[in-house]
Amino acid sequence: MDDEEHSRDNLNGLLIEHCPSIQVVGMASSVDTAARKTEELKPDVIFLDIKMSGSSGFKLLELVDNIDFEVIFVTAYDNYAIKAIRFSALDYILKPINPDELKTAISKLRSKIKKGQKVNQLNMLLANLSREGIYDKIGVSSDGKLEFLKTQSIIRLQGESNYTRIYLIGGRSILASKTLVEFEELLEDFEFFRVHKTHLVNLSHVKSFYKTKNSYLLLSDNSRIPVSRRRKMALGERMS
Repeated sequence: MDDEEHSRDNLNGLLIEHCPSIQVVGMASSVDTAARKTEELKPDVIFLDIKMSGSSGFKLLELVDNIDFEVIFVTAYDNYAIKAIRFSALDYILKPINPDELKTAISKLRSKIKKGQKVNQLNMLLANLSREGIYDKIGVSSDGKLEFLKTQSIIRLQGESNYTRIYLIGGRSILASKTLVEFEELLEDFEFFRVHKTHLVNLSHVKSFYKTKNSYLLLSDNSRIPVSRRRKMALGERMS
């Protein structure tokens, strides 16, 4: 759903051409109209523009009594909104819409439904947005399920090729299906710092910083994490 008729028609045309299995049952230009049609038509998925006429698309999620549908967000680049969406492990498409990205988003949605992931990510998104960028939890896909982790329960993250091993308070670890670079982008505004090409640490869990020839950090779980020479100075400035 979009605030511009041209954009709505464009998305509708792309769905007809590239995703014929998707049946469009309705379109709306305002939040109020969208809320009414959502209640009446009971869609399985909503393509929701973040900016709608006179309001935010997020407002729709607050107006609907029972969120029993999936959402794929459609938006022009908006770092704040996109980060909140990604933190909640939801999907989005950037405008102008690329047909391949549209097909990928729908494919990922089908996979999610097939796996039976019923975690209410939309409620998590609204909670994250209400905190104005101070997100309490991050959605992580691991072993075919979606888990929400408190950011402060994460001690460190270690890159393992196209995956990331996340080490948590209490000694547990999980293997997430995101690269370390993706987690670095998501967590860059928080207390996380990339100290090495394969290590991202939560600075609030640092016990000691050993500035020796082969520098390393001692973390709260007593793990020793190497600090690369080119990141040593920046880390010292960050921790000072």
